[in-house]
Amino acid sequence: MHREGRPHRNTIPLNLIIDGRKALVVGGGRVGLRKTKGLLDSGAEVELVCPEAVDELKALAEEGRISWQRRAFAPGDVAGKLVVFACTDDKHVNRAVLDEARLARVPCCCADMNWSDGDFTTPAVTRIGELTVAVSTSGQSCAAARDAKKEIESALGERRDLELLVIGTSDAVLPSRKRAPYHLPPEERAELGALMGRVRGVREFFILNTCSRVEIVAVAAHDPLVAATLRRLAGFDRLAESERFEMRGFDAFRHLVRVASGLESSLLGEFHIVSQLKDSLAEAEERKWSAGAVRFTGAEVLRVSKAVRHEVEGLLRVTEIDQLAVRYLGVHGGVDDKTNVLVVGTGMVGRGAVAALMRLGCRVTWAYHVNVPDLSGPEFASVAGVAPKLVQLGEIGAALAEADIVLSAVDSSRPVVTREMSAAVLDRNVLMVDLGVPRNIDTFYDDCGHGVTVADLDDLKLWHRVKTGTLKEVLARADEVIKAEYKAMA
Repeated sequence: MHREGRPHRNTIPLNLIIDGRKALVVGGGRVGLRKTKGLLDSGAEVELVCPEAVDELKALAEEGRISWQRRAFAPGDVAGKLVVFACTDDKHVNRAVLDEARLARVPCCCADMNWSDGDFTTPAVTRIGELTVAVSTSGQSCAAARDAKKEIESALGERRDLELLVIGTSDAVLPSRKRAPYHLPPEERAELGALMGRVRGVREFFILNTCSRVEIVAVAAHDPLVAATLRRLAGFDRLAESERFEMRGFDAFRHLVRVASGLESSLLGEFHIVSQLKDSLAEAEERKWSAGAVRFTGAEVLRVSKAVRHEVEGLLRVTEIDQLAVRYLGVHGGVDDKTNVLVVGTGMVGRGAVAALMRLGCRVTWAYHVNVPDLSGPEFASVAGVAPKLVQLGEIGAALAEADIVLSAVDSSRPVVTREMSAAVLDRNVLMVDLGVPRNIDTFYDDCGHGVTVADLDDLKLWHRVKTGTLKEVLARADEVIKAEYKAMA
C-alpha cells in the first residue's frame, strides 16, 4: 500500500489494437469525455451511456462520431464490447458496471477508487507525430503522471524541432589579422562551452578552432534567439554579415563535409583539417558538450568527406600548410645545408615543417613549450640519425640570434617572438613566416625594416592561390555526393 493509503497494482504496458472495434463508456462528465476522445483517436466505435453529458460529448453525438444512449446503464450494455470504461460520479454505479463486465468477461476500467479491482488502467498519453508515449505511476499519483507527460511533451517537442546549426567565420570571409581575436585557446573554449551549455535550446555542440576558421557547430532548436545568443557569446555579433556565416540543416551538413574534405580551405584538399575536426569532436565528448547527436553527425561528416575526396581526388592538387610554408621559404629565403631555421611549435604543422626542412639539409632549431618533440614518427623516417637542436620556448631569444629563417606555428594567445627580442634579428636579413592565429610574431616586425621580412598565413595562401577552372567542377561533384548521402541518411 502507498503511504497515503492508495492501492498499488503491478501492470504491463500494452498498445491495444481497437481500430473499428466497439467500446463502451458509461458516464458523460469530463472523465468520460477524455476516455471517449482517446478511444476515437485510436479508431474505436464508441457507445456512450448516460442520462446527461457535457457539451463536447453532445457535439460528438450530433456529428455522428459516437452513439449516445441517453439513459442509465443497463446490464446488457457491456455485451459485444472489447473494453468498458466506468466513469460516472457515482461509485455504486461504477461498481455495478465493473461487476457486469466481469460476468461478461469484458475488460473494464474504473475511473474511481474501484480502479484497483478493475482489469486495466489508462496511462497519461502524449502523441507527437507517429510517436506515442504513455506514463503511469501504477495508480499512485495521476497528477505526477500528468506532470511527467507535460515534461516529456516539452522535451520531445523541442527535440523534434532540433536542427544542425553552424555559425562562424573563416579565411574565406575574414583576413587573419581581423580573425585573430575570435580564435580560442583551450581555456577560452572551455569558458565559451560552459556558457553555451546553459543556453536553452542548445542540445549538443562542438567548437572547431583552426588557423583558418572558428566555428560553432550545434544541434539546436530552430529558433532565431538561439542563434543570436550563440553569435553574441562567441563575439560574432561584432562582425558584419559579410564577415561571418550561418547555415542550417542540409546547408550546414554540406558545409561541414566540404570543410572535412578540404574544399572550404584556401589550400584546396588539405588533410590536416580531418585531424583538427576529430580533435574538436573528442574535446566536446571529454567536456560533456556532446552525446549521440553530435557523435552521429561527426561520424557521418567524416564518412561522407571520404567519399567526396575519392570522387574529386583526380582533380585536386593537394598542398598542406607545412608543405606550402617550406616551399615559400625555398622561393623567398633560400634553404640549403647552410640555412639556420628556427621552428616554433610541435603540432602537426610544426612537425611537418621540421621534417621537410631536415630533408632539405637545413640546420633546424626546434622550440617546444612543455613536451620534448617525438622524433620517432613516420615523417622523420627519411632523416633517421639526424636530429634538430631542441630548445624550450623560453630560450628562443638566444636561438633567434643564429636564425636566418623563423617559422612559427604555435597555439598561443599572445606572441612568442616579442618586440623585446628584436635586437637578435634586426639588420640581419631574417625572413619570418607566422602561421599562428592569433599571431605568433609581434606585429612590430611587420614594418620595422632593418632587413626583417614577415609573411603571415594569408600572405602564403595568396601566394599559393592559382586560379583554376577545376574548382567549379570539384565543388559540383562534391555536392552530388553530399546530396545523395544526405538523402540516404534521412
